Amino acid sequence: MQNETLIALLGPSADPVAAGWRLRELAENESYDGADLILELSEQEDLVRRSDPAILGGLLHVIHSLVMRSAAASEGETLAKVETQRVRQLDQTLPEATPNRHLLLHLLAMIQSEDALAVLLDRLEQSPPGKWIEAAQAISPLMQNPRWKVGSVFPRLLQCLQYPSLAAPTLDLANFLAREHNISPHPAADNISMLNRLLGEVSARLGNFEENPRAFGDDVETVQSTLGEAVSLAVSLCDAVGLIGDESSIGKLNQTVDLKHRRVQCEAAGALARLGDELGKKRILELTTDPAARLRAIAYADELGFGDLVDPELRSETSTAEAEMSLWLTQPQQMGVPPTSIEVVDSRRMLWPSFTDRVDVHLVRFEYSFGEQQYSNIGITGPVTFAISNDVADLPIDDIYAIYAGWHAEHPEIFVIPAEQFNVAQQRAMQGYVKHLEMLEYEEIKPALLGFFLDEQAGVFTALRGEIECIVVTDGLETLDHTIAGRIRPLAPGDVFNLYKGRKMLRTFNPSSNPSMDE
Repeated sequence: MQNETLIALLGPSADPVAAGWRLRELAENESYDGADLILELSEQEDLVRRSDPAILGGLLHVIHSLVMRSAAASEGETLAKVETQRVRQLDQTLPEATPNRHLLLHLLAMIQSEDALAVLLDRLEQSPPGKWIEAAQAISPLMQNPRWKVGSVFPRLLQCLQYPSLAAPTLDLANFLAREHNISPHPAADNISMLNRLLGEVSARLGNFEENPRAFGDDVETVQSTLGEAVSLAVSLCDAVGLIGDESSIGKLNQTVDLKHRRVQCEAAGALARLGDELGKKRILELTTDPAARLRAIAYADELGFGDLVDPELRSETSTAEAEMSLWLTQPQQMGVPPTSIEVVDSRRMLWPSFTDRVDVHLVRFEYSFGEQQYSNIGITGPVTFAISNDVADLPIDDIYAIYAGWHAEHPEIFVIPAEQFNVAQQRAMQGYVKHLEMLEYEEIKPALLGFFLDEQAGVFTALRGEIECIVVTDGLETLDHTIAGRIRPLAPGDVFNLYKGRKMLRTFNPSSNPSMDE
């Protein structure tokens, strides 16, 4: 990037909209070098200080992407071009409000030289990332590529236990070294008293939240972030004190194991069992019967030598499928809590998009009871664990498989174009489909999407059939429609296109077990 371009992109007079387009061009242009961009930016200190933090954050994201893409192609050689002191200089120059600063720390952790690690630790101690997810990403390369010397990071990194965003990632790294690389004693063993105190504090905080969900505030995003940070720290602390193995931790673990959160409960029980406490062993076996905790509880029972006490039925494919769906639903970005009930409603071994061999696919019905209100749907496990937000529960079983197959299929030649973006040729193609639907007696036909499926294409419309509102897909030969009138969570046009292409794929891959098209 030439300095003139850099000045146009940044500076107090930069246009955010124009900068957004320029950043997109940078990200897609393989001729740009992320290491060179770091060098140029570090030489423009005054310009950087006077620039829009949002634009700088976008530029950091582009730089990080370019470096990582080039490093993957060169098997890591590109990282050697990133000058550690230039990264430090740029980081110190950025305005305080600049987002994505943790990506510079991630690059330092990727480099893993003693100089880079020293700069990384300086930055973590002086100005830690504000969010624990960012902090975890920043130091994650130290677990992914452990070529560094332990003495270059520990015990110094333990100073970061005082920062909420860094406490859990710091302990996770220490636990990784103890578990996967047999580092003994545990890097945080000398801090056991502080860890016990932290465990008591975070357990009390989670207990208060369980009694009063408004304890973390009223804003949903803030509550989820705060709760996620607290849960992550509780899990990391339980793992750490269990690996350290000091009996002084039993009291705080007994306090933690009584919390309602399944993951925290399981980690506390696992730590107690590791310390030889019978309550921990008993609670682990109880948790194997809970779908949301089953997989982790069984793993702990196996690891700690009493896996033979687990009911063999709980290891079955059906029980595992229920556990996978339940665990997925408990994630903060999904429902956030385990379902009230869950069951596998159908299982098949079939060829599936992106898989060369047959795979076991399970359809799993789940239900939530919220007082007088109920929410239920059917998701999928096996090749992927997922549930769409719109209701598929009343579709035929074959169609539920099809809609998930269509959703899961990824290929450069499988995509959709929304109606507002049609060009002249696409508008002409859609008019042909409209005429076909009129012949089939559909009315009030309105284009929604033009779908491309390898060498085929199909139009997706909203329409009326017999005065009933529906979504209809046609390629001029085959047509299917789905009624949306009167439904609380009706399928969207994209869902019905997924159903269309999923039927085609499964009919081709598994001809004996797929639905026929509605003509």
